[in-house]
Amino acid sequence: MSTLAAGFFFFILLGVPVAFVFGLAALVAVIASDLPLVLVAHRFVAGLNNFTLMAIPFFLLTGMLMEAGGLARRIIAFAMALVGWITGSLLMVAVLTATALAAMSGSGSADTAAVSSALMPDMRRRKYNIDFSAALIGTAGTLAQILPPSTMLVLIAVTNNLSVSALFLGGIIPGLLVVPALLYLSYRHAKKGGEQYAASGTFSLGEVGRTFIQAVPAMGLAVVISGGIFSGLFTPTEAAGVAVVYTILVGKFVYRELKWSDIPKVTLRAGAISSAIMFLVGGATIFNWLMAAVGVPDAVAGWFQANVESAWLFLVVMNIFLMLLGMPMEGFAIILLLSPIFLEVAASYGFDPNHIAIVFVFNCVIGMITPPFGGTLFVSALVAGRPISAVTRKVYPLWGVMTVVLLLITYVPDLVLFLPRAAGFVD
Repeated sequence: MSTLAAGFFFFILLGVPVAFVFGLAALVAVIASDLPLVLVAHRFVAGLNNFTLMAIPFFLLTGMLMEAGGLARRIIAFAMALVGWITGSLLMVAVLTATALAAMSGSGSADTAAVSSALMPDMRRRKYNIDFSAALIGTAGTLAQILPPSTMLVLIAVTNNLSVSALFLGGIIPGLLVVPALLYLSYRHAKKGGEQYAASGTFSLGEVGRTFIQAVPAMGLAVVISGGIFSGLFTPTEAAGVAVVYTILVGKFVYRELKWSDIPKVTLRAGAISSAIMFLVGGATIFNWLMAAVGVPDAVAGWFQANVESAWLFLVVMNIFLMLLGMPMEGFAIILLLSPIFLEVAASYGFDPNHIAIVFVFNCVIGMITPPFGGTLFVSALVAGRPISAVTRKVYPLWGVMTVVLLLITYVPDLVLFLPRAAGFVD
């Protein structure tokens, strides 16, 4: 165990990409323990030999094709028609668009890039506070990892042998709770911000109807994904594959913005990100197997049961630990490293694993806007052309409302479990 931990921290401090850290640390531990090296290859392949994991690259590709094929732009136009007459309209458009895209792509970074690229020029022209705008878009972009078809929910389901459909349903209410809070903060900021936030147009029912009709093919993607999964017509992986085909057809033949030459480039980008995630999954499989072999999960469970008598206090400790860990560490790595341990400990306190899985992922979502890592925050700052330190200073109110939602779903389990129970996925 000491060799495994030493190897992990050594490679982290050395600056090795986290996608390779788990595998390298496990390899060092295997060599030091005189175990057969073939175990490394066997466990690595076994960790990836899961049909559900194929959903991750397909959903990533779907998100990138939406941007290239014009689907994201039609959704933005519809959102503008809906709220363009309200003070701070561009901020609200960003929140609503990110929410709609989240229900289709499963990739927070892709959604953040799409919304930032489309709205930042207008925000800059109208003299919005760019740092707050970037922080807001980065925060709204995280919704893609809590609303279905979140790739993080797919990963934690696969890692802990849970139902992907149950977790997809469980993430809907927590994700939607964030939306009105972000809209309120947007409006409050705009009201205090000055004349540049004044509404630039008036409400037009005709414009709403026109943009809605144009956006119907794009929004149909959410119906295909969610409807197919929850009706039992598709598995999550099959739904992801169908989503890719649907996005290509709409982008190419309906909106006519997607070129055949765009598809290889977009596929290559999605493949590069997917490869990093799969390396992470394979390496973490070996790492977690070694931890289980030396009794780490049992030792952690024993410590909690000996020192934390209250089940609700356990949730406090878990949330604080995960939020602190989310500052320097990427969410996928946290899920692979710690979710099996925390879900096992939570089960000993009598908590439903689906509830704890959503709380766990929501902590990782908050980590996406928490410095110094803050994945979506970096993307929005990069597109905005602003230093990450300046954008970070504006993220704290947004981080605050996310934390309030975290506390709600932690201590009111029915907010997570109501929909899965209603659908029969949870007893």
